[in-house]
Amino acid sequence: MPKTSVVILTRNAGPGFLDLLDRLVAQQTNFRFEIVVVDSGSTDGTVELAESYGATVHRTSVAEFNHGATRNLGVSRSRGEYVALLVQDALPLDEQWLQAMVENFEREPLVAGVYSRQMPRPENSPLARVLVESWPTASPERREQFADSPELYRKMLPEERRTLAAFDNVSSCLRRSVWEDIPFDHTRFGEDLRWGKRITEAGYKIVYEPRSTVLHAHERGTVYDLRRYYVDARLLLELFGIASTPNSLSLLLNVLRSSVYLYRRLRQDRETMASAPRVALLAARHAFFGQVGAYLGSKERRLAWAGPRLSAMLERVLSGGV
Repeated sequence: MPKTSVVILTRNAGPGFLDLLDRLVAQQTNFRFEIVVVDSGSTDGTVELAESYGATVHRTSVAEFNHGATRNLGVSRSRGEYVALLVQDALPLDEQWLQAMVENFEREPLVAGVYSRQMPRPENSPLARVLVESWPTASPERREQFADSPELYRKMLPEERRTLAAFDNVSSCLRRSVWEDIPFDHTRFGEDLRWGKRITEAGYKIVYEPRSTVLHAHERGTVYDLRRYYVDARLLLELFGIASTPNSLSLLLNVLRSSVYLYRRLRQDRETMASAPRVALLAARHAFFGQVGAYLGSKERRLAWAGPRLSAMLERVLSGGV
């Protein structure tokens, strides 16, 4: 029996999947582990490649895919005491990626989940690199997220509760015995933060472990920025009552702050430091569409003026493709 399972969700993973599998089988651990793939209708040879590496593959349809339910399926089909979750475009940086996460469970029984550091790939665009490096999941400092007691957690400020509940399934690991009691919610987005909140409320500990690092960054356009910030804002409003951009004044201020921050960071990049007008446009465009998405997400409960039909259409458009 493997001590740990690595569960990967795939759909037409592309040529980079070969590199991912190579890095998985090269992991240096003091325990046995298995690879489990849950594939949603790949047609590019992803399934066959995974099987050639000894992975156990379970097939599901695109229509059945759900961020929470599909991960629950993958965990249920695995056998390890600990289960690592990895997206198909996240690449372990070195051979210690898995060992570094599992050591946290072995050290302390109260740890229910561990998540990894994320770094951009060398070939990513300057904007993608800056965005990834700005996330809390880019920090080199290890964090233990624990509220001492469920009662104390419930008394904390919303921002404090959100910080302690942070969890990221780009690259993570969970204790199976805890998951059996608290599985992921059946949800289209944010299953990791929802799980982190429930775990923290139940009195467990979450660890951010930067010794476990993956290369992961998205090259997206303005439409994706709009949608991603929208669903993020809706999630914060639903789980913690946090309205990140509650009104038009905060929208304006957030666009300005974000534009200035991105401009300064991009001007430090070797590829963009010589092109101030282009950098200013790039920073302003990302800031504008992202903050408009956050504004719409923060006001989601107040879109009744649009009527039920228009509101439903806006919801489908803004939350689709994330």
